[in-house]
Amino acid sequence: MVQRYRKLLFGLLVVVVLGSLSTFGVRTYILNSKQTEVWDKIRLVELEHSLLALPHYIATAQGFYQEQKLKVEPVKAEISLDQSKLEEQDIVLLGNLSETLFTRPLGTGGDLVAFAQLARRDGTFLVGRNNDEAFDWDKVKRKTILGDAPDEQSNIILEEALRQNKLSLQHQVIIIQNLPPELKEGAFEAEVGHFAQMAEPMASKVEAKGLGHVVASLGSTVEPIPALVLTAPPAYLKQQSNAVQKLVNGLCKGMLWLDYHSTKEAAKVAAPYFPGLNETTLIKIIDRYKKIGLWDKSPVIAKGDYERLQDYVRRAGELTNPVAYADGVNNKFAAKAGKTVRYIPPEQQKEPTLWEKIRRLCFGEPSGDEMFDSAHKVILF
Repeated sequence: MVQRYRKLLFGLLVVVVLGSLSTFGVRTYILNSKQTEVWDKIRLVELEHSLLALPHYIATAQGFYQEQKLKVEPVKAEISLDQSKLEEQDIVLLGNLSETLFTRPLGTGGDLVAFAQLARRDGTFLVGRNNDEAFDWDKVKRKTILGDAPDEQSNIILEEALRQNKLSLQHQVIIIQNLPPELKEGAFEAEVGHFAQMAEPMASKVEAKGLGHVVASLGSTVEPIPALVLTAPPAYLKQQSNAVQKLVNGLCKGMLWLDYHSTKEAAKVAAPYFPGLNETTLIKIIDRYKKIGLWDKSPVIAKGDYERLQDYVRRAGELTNPVAYADGVNNKFAAKAGKTVRYIPPEQQKEPTLWEKIRRLCFGEPSGDEMFDSAHKVILF
């Protein structure tokens, strides 16, 4: 009897050992396969480092690009938009649409195409010397504003805001447009000008010093525009369509994350990308941007927004490169991401069953929240 139990116990032990070995072998094979898996890569050039690009920083920090098996490589390089062979640089540009399309040399045409939108409103503010809660644009009459260069998108928006409020440019209102950006804060502190147009974080820094106060948002004074976009040559979008789709998928998820989470949570994610700003300032800026609806939940570039911005540039007399919407925008990637990408907050994700946990442990299978949509191959989180 004892002998029989010993044989049975020995047999069970053999089965357990063999099962463990086979599981280990399968898991080792899967892990080795993952290690040799080839990821797509995109080289990204930021033409301006701005909190308007917060959805991109969130997608990077939260691993949304990694989920897509995409490596986004930041490229620090001086890019000349006057070059005629941009397609040879094999890069994606992150910048404002006026600079990358409308104010480039005549005849450039659509050699750069916008394929995703990060911000839908301008991010600059009109800063006055007094805390005027009852501000109206008539108070700018016969005053001087420290602005930006005439062909800068920020200046174009300022001129449009004045025009819409029936203020005659350089007659009823004087805009100083020849001051280098790095000298604007110091000039305002030295009491040059009555008002100043400032982007963040300059506007918040001036307020913190007690030198001025935000009296109006330029982004909410005018209608929505594609304020910050991703652009690339048409040939690049065609050749790297898989990688570009992954980029837009990750960006879209970053936008959904930003829409769901609090300003404080967003500030914590943004902090490593803006080491010169403390948490209080970041919270203030992000909250200010959220209140004016600067970020959307979709990277799609609306036709009306695109044509509106081009009209603003034309009225400012800076439209050197008119480009029709059909030639300047490719919404294919953004539209697909908007339809397929989901963000499920951690507290709403279902607890995996015991069997799902075992499968993930032994075979590296994804959980229910990580399953791929078979039609679109997009991770639905």
